[in-house]
Amino acid sequence: MNTRLLLLALPVLATSAFAQPPEIGQPLPPWREGELDIHHINTGRGDALFFILPDGTTLLEDASGKTLETAPFSLPSRPDASRPPGEWVARYVQRVMPPGHGGIDYALLSHFHGDHMGAITADSPLAANGAYRLSGITQVMESVPIATILDRGWPHYDFPAPIRNATVDNYRRFLDWQIRHHGLKVERFAPGRNDQIALLHAAGNYPGFEIRNLYGNGQVWTGKGNGTRELFPPLHTLGKDQQPIENILSNAFVIRYGRFDYFSGGDLSDERVAFPDRDGAWQQVERPVAEAAGPVDAMKANHHGSWDANSAAFLAALRPRVIVVTARAEGHPAVNTWHRLTSKALWPGERDIFVTHVSEATARTTYGIERQARSTQGHVVIRTAPGGDSYRVFVLDDGDERMRVKAVFGPYAAQ
Repeated sequence: MNTRLLLLALPVLATSAFAQPPEIGQPLPPWREGELDIHHINTGRGDALFFILPDGTTLLEDASGKTLETAPFSLPSRPDASRPPGEWVARYVQRVMPPGHGGIDYALLSHFHGDHMGAITADSPLAANGAYRLSGITQVMESVPIATILDRGWPHYDFPAPIRNATVDNYRRFLDWQIRHHGLKVERFAPGRNDQIALLHAAGNYPGFEIRNLYGNGQVWTGKGNGTRELFPPLHTLGKDQQPIENILSNAFVIRYGRFDYFSGGDLSDERVAFPDRDGAWQQVERPVAEAAGPVDAMKANHHGSWDANSAAFLAALRPRVIVVTARAEGHPAVNTWHRLTSKALWPGERDIFVTHVSEATARTTYGIERQARSTQGHVVIRTAPGGDSYRVFVLDDGDERMRVKAVFGPYAAQ
């Protein structure tokens, strides 16, 4: 076979390999070149998403961490409570990391809440260097190197006001030490850009791939070039009780790979739901972010499926085929949110919903969730075929570290 014919055959071979789903009860097969993997890691303590991009570039979004463990934030730690959540995340990442990759290329913090970055408490252990304490993202980097970290605050951490608390103060000490000693690169997440998180190893092989930064800190992509527009009014015109809360400052992005699109938006919410007495449509950030993204194949539900997120307008604009709810409390997903997620009145298409954990209390109050959801326990992995024309969803057993496949869904045709 000449070189040209061999190159033409490679996509066929890759697609053929993708066409064979893994056996139930067996470990998830490793990522292959050309596939896009999206791992929704369930620790029971918060969000942690790990992306393996088609050329092997890696991205960690959030890293869970120690948080309140009293009701309603009392879901069981997974696999168990013998290690802190950030360590479980690091071990998971090490198991699925592409061969020959010694560390994480990018880490992105969606926003500055403990269940996304790792809360610091009085008993949080010190790092080996003694410069900061360990939880979430700082715990992950104790065992897995990270080349670049992006967040919404670098370098001043002063929007919408100076951010000072034990968790963020510790995170800033961590950044300072890692910059000085290990050359860590830190950037502020820049809405509108499609080159801030880029393929690093073989970008030329995947011209149909991009990560578009959609939103952060009140700025949303206009849909043209790298332009953005401001959603918030001048903050000095707002009263102290009208300032934007942390959740609606969350970074949001969309991944596009061929025909496949995936949305992630941290804890974005509709603050008019949470605070109906407040005046101003600017607090309804979900809708303009979703309109900037356009319809997607798959998404992570905003704010763990909480009652104040995943508004009707947001879902109607995205129209996802697959929805992953990363639960961290009883009431995730909330009853009203579940009704919106399953409503054919908002968008008529079929949809499959995967929840990383449904508590007994949630099952009692959210009628039909155990029957309607495609899964209610486990890590959720979305894997696209090379080129992004189709994808599958795997549910993995989160009770140990064997990565055993519990269920396989698809293949779905990307839209």
